[in-house]
Parts: sequence; C-alpha cells; structure tokens
Amino acid sequence: QLQALSPTDVVVAVGALLLIRACTVLGMWLYAIIALPGTLAHELTHYLVALLLFAQPSFPSLIPQRTGRGWRMGSVTFRAGIFRAVPIALAPIILLPVAMFWAVHWMAPAAGSMYWLHAWIVGAMLSACLPSSADFRLALPALAILSVIAAVAWMSLR
Repeated sequence: QLQALSPTDVVVAVGALLLIRACTVLGMWLYAIIALPGTLAHELTHYLVALLLFAQPSFPSLIPQRTGRGWRMGSVTFRAGIFRAVPIALAPIILLPVAMFWAVHWMAPAAGSMYWLHAWIVGAMLSACLPSSADFRLALPALAILSVIAAVAWMSLR
C-alpha cells in the first residue's frame, strides 16, 4: 500500500532538515555526527557516479577535515576530464528524489521511534542534496562551456 505524504510528514521532514542545519552551532564534531547519514549519501553519490563513468574514484572519506575555508565533511577523489567531472560533481542532486522516495515508502508508513529515525534520514538527505561549493567550482568550467555551446546552438536554430 503506497501512502502519500501528509502535510504533517512534509513539516516533519522539513523540520528535520532545519534542525540538522541548526546543529552547526553545536560544534563541528557534533554536527558531523548528526549530519552523517546525509554526508554518507552525498559522498556515495559522487563515488557511484564516478564509478559508473570509469573515473577511478577513491572510497569515500567521512572524516571531517579542516580546510582554508572551514570544514570538509567528507570527500571522494576521482580522475575525470572536464565533462565527466560535471555529472560527478553534481551527483548529490539525485538525493532530492531519493529523499522523497524514502519519505513516501519508509517515513510516512512508519510509527513511533521508527518514524522519527526515517524523518532524520530524510532531513539529512535533503540537507545533503545540494552540491557543495567545491562541487560547483569543479563543475563550473564545463558548465560554462556547455552554456556557450547551448546558446550558440539555440541562436543558430532560430
């Protein structure tokens, strides 16, 4: 039996997302633990897409590391040219429909503590579905080139 999300389910999932984001004030290590399901999902999307594109990915690291710009919650390294890097860098976007699927199939029908566990997982995936600033910096050159190509193609077809 497929159950749709109720307005309460949506509020709970968005509330979990906001609560996870708010936990950044509790300190990096506590936030890292609370955000772990999302970080794992985020890094696994990079890993799996890199694997599918034969980009020789490293196994995901989930140990937070201090960088010059703050903290990196996880990472995956890979070898890919500029155009294969785009889908790898933007892979976490797939977590949005995955979070919705999870909410409908596991969170909504659950009860009690299992409901709240699934809400946390959905919130974590929603929190992690946007590519990081490092992901965007990696994808930006190829996206710029693709945008120019698309604009030229569109102008020539008019």
